[in-house]
Amino acid sequence: MKRLLVIQNARCEHLGTLQALFESDDFRIDRSIAVEGDSLPNTIDDYSAMIILGGPASVYEDHKYLWDEEKLIQQALAGKIPTLGICLGSQLIAKASGGRVYRGLKKEIGWYSVELTDDGMNDIFRGLEKNILVFQWHGDTYDLPNNAITLAKSELYPVQAFRVGNAIGIQFHLEVSRDMIIDWMEQYRAEVEAVRHYIDTNAIMAGLGTNVHALNEYTRVLYQNFKKLIQ
Repeated sequence: MKRLLVIQNARCEHLGTLQALFESDDFRIDRSIAVEGDSLPNTIDDYSAMIILGGPASVYEDHKYLWDEEKLIQQALAGKIPTLGICLGSQLIAKASGGRVYRGLKKEIGWYSVELTDDGMNDIFRGLEKNILVFQWHGDTYDLPNNAITLAKSELYPVQAFRVGNAIGIQFHLEVSRDMIIDWMEQYRAEVEAVRHYIDTNAIMAGLGTNVHALNEYTRVLYQNFKKLIQ
């Protein structure tokens, strides 16, 4: 049985629709909610793959659990262990591989179009159309690390996804379900209120049907492509 290490950086930011896909292939999922004090393994060697999820922290903040996650990413990069970072997880991969992570020009919360690069369409996003509508929730961004390739971009942010070695960083959220989005809107209400002058909450909620259904299909494609990396 393949073992998957899943690191959560917020209780409400979990595997979402990816959970059932990994379970359907009999992965053993070891979950650690690091931000709440769950222990992390000292080594990644016992795992077939690792996923690091999102959270409200920033990688440039002084949190021990983020340092520990960064060390595991560096181990995974050295050992060529497939790693997927989503949102904060992607920012940690960028930092661990030498990229600069910093506050972006403006937060992206809600539905945004991203353009997949040719590299992206031949990699983790193989099988998707060039332009897709995705769910975003981030304020930080990053420069492309050395030896990395851009897999997705947008008008506002030139790096929305990238690969470095066997690690994939994705700034946006394909894994979210309808219930997750509703929960985040409540859990992070203060953050949303602070940017209501340019974030359309009605448009976010209006996308809970058709847009989420499309995300579910994108997640299946993402999963199948990521699974191919796992030995």
